[in-house]
Amino acid sequence: MRRLWLGSVSVFVLSVAGPAVAQPSPRPLVLGQPLQSSMGPEDPVLQGDDSSYELFQVQAPKGQMVTVTLTSGAFQPVVAVADEINEECEDCVASVGETDKPAVVRKIVPASGVLQVRANTMNKGDRGPYTLLATAVEPPRISARPLPFGQSVSDALDTNDAFTNEGATVDAYAVRLTADQEIQLDLSSEDFDPKLELLTPAGAKVAEDDDGGPGTSARIRYTVPRAGLYQVRVTAVGSGELGTYTLTTGLRQELAPMPAPVSINLGQAISGAMSSATPRYETDGEEVYAIRYGIRMEGGKVYKISVDVGSGSELDPKIAIGKIASDGSLDKLADNDDGGGGSNALLRYRPETSGTYVLEVQKVGRANGSYRLKVDQAAADRAPAPSQALRLGQNVPGELSDGGARLATTDALFNTYSVTLRAGQRVNVKMEKEGDSNLDPLLEIGLLTSAAFQAIAKDDDGAEGLNARIKFTAPSDGTYIIRATAGEPTQVGQYTIGVSEIPASIAPPFPARAKLGETIRGNLGATDPLRNDSQYFDRYVFNGQVGETYEITASAESFDVLVGARQIDRVDDDYVTDDDSGGGTNAKLIYTVTTAGPQIIRVTTIEESAGGDYSLLIIKR
Repeated sequence: MRRLWLGSVSVFVLSVAGPAVAQPSPRPLVLGQPLQSSMGPEDPVLQGDDSSYELFQVQAPKGQMVTVTLTSGAFQPVVAVADEINEECEDCVASVGETDKPAVVRKIVPASGVLQVRANTMNKGDRGPYTLLATAVEPPRISARPLPFGQSVSDALDTNDAFTNEGATVDAYAVRLTADQEIQLDLSSEDFDPKLELLTPAGAKVAEDDDGGPGTSARIRYTVPRAGLYQVRVTAVGSGELGTYTLTTGLRQELAPMPAPVSINLGQAISGAMSSATPRYETDGEEVYAIRYGIRMEGGKVYKISVDVGSGSELDPKIAIGKIASDGSLDKLADNDDGGGGSNALLRYRPETSGTYVLEVQKVGRANGSYRLKVDQAAADRAPAPSQALRLGQNVPGELSDGGARLATTDALFNTYSVTLRAGQRVNVKMEKEGDSNLDPLLEIGLLTSAAFQAIAKDDDGAEGLNARIKFTAPSDGTYIIRATAGEPTQVGQYTIGVSEIPASIAPPFPARAKLGETIRGNLGATDPLRNDSQYFDRYVFNGQVGETYEITASAESFDVLVGARQIDRVDDDYVTDDDSGGGTNAKLIYTVTTAGPQIIRVTTIEESAGGDYSLLIIKR
């Protein structure tokens, strides 16, 4: 489940640069009357993320629950509600919806009888119509149901439940507690991010928690000062979360001490299994299921520690190394989860001092199963090989494997290449992994000085998937060094690397006139202008009126087509786009005009320098 309900706008728009900008005066929003409006280029934007917004004000009786719903089929809606809204919106209750799925916020009306509402887009440049609706009802009174201490209850937050003043749905339980008890309350849910609150018999809140338990579960530990009927409240982080939950009450349970580590030797393969009965300890509110091993290591030497799951095992293992802390937990020095490919763990570790170290095979998630642990001394590293010269347009194979040269800073494997470039020459440098290895390519390009390699540009995932790509403009004539690197010390694998020149882009012609309802045949290739990211494009223009909606379909057999639309007065890259909604690699964009006049359609490609024939059809809906 994608959890997009937000308890505070601070989650996404609190980092504001520059001086504060005066907000427009709020427009009236009448209870029960849907308000139709549209986000356009004339609307103000938030300084923090440049998303467009409009401000409203609604009046309702004090103490009533106002529900504000923002719906749009043109953009991902965001709605925030507060007594008074400023740019930072520190006290807002907010919600993020999806296109065609509303953002919904509930809030109790303050003594002033006024709430302010901010409707805004999720992303910079989003445009289009939307509907805003505010309704008010008398909120259900929070009533606590009896729950015997030491018992659990499974129930659900739903639309019939009461609400907090912040608009969050709440269930309440009355639990009788005894003085001097050290209690533990646990709340878990698969449907929402749970939150717990504990109130005294007099109604004062004495404890609350969000993520104190495992994962996103909530946990309260509290020593009861005096006996009485306490109230436990179950709610969610955010104002609109609903779903099932389990609440458990009881005394704090101390875990049994962890067993002493089992001694193992270098090169010895150890088989084991993890289950619900595996020993566990607690650290930072999390229970860690772990099996411990002890091994002697020499300072300065490098060790490779692998944990592979057995055939048919559902276990997701994690390996950690460190020393046992005074509280019985592991004082971790290093760890790894999936570095061995799939769910296998692989850790490369170089201890600073000699001694006995503790290895923990830990369980990630709830799945159980078998594993095999092995510790080997890593292959000795060799000195870097001379840089291999690359020609423009050439792709060559390479491999990063144990025993190769490693970076002193990250301990990752690397190879180097050289390419001679002219000042101002623009090139693409690409590194693509081969096969199903765990390699995550990382690229750097720079100069080799008398002191060291100095990177000018760097990229990790700029190409498709995990592959790396650098678009580089040579600042001067000379020979440049390309460093092909693994993202992590344990990553190995084969790859291809190449350098290609980016052709100079021709000046884009004025967009061709598009006839609505007629199929346009076109071709993308070397005679067309290039986008900054080296994709060819054609442009077309037609006239539209505010509120008109168009279906724009682009199809191609030889490349993955991308279609975009914008008003002619917008910056060139500020397009509403679609990639694959037309089926396969074809595009279908539903576009609503927000500013009357010429509208620009751009047909381009997903892949760099791809091209071929295409068809374009624009239909008014």
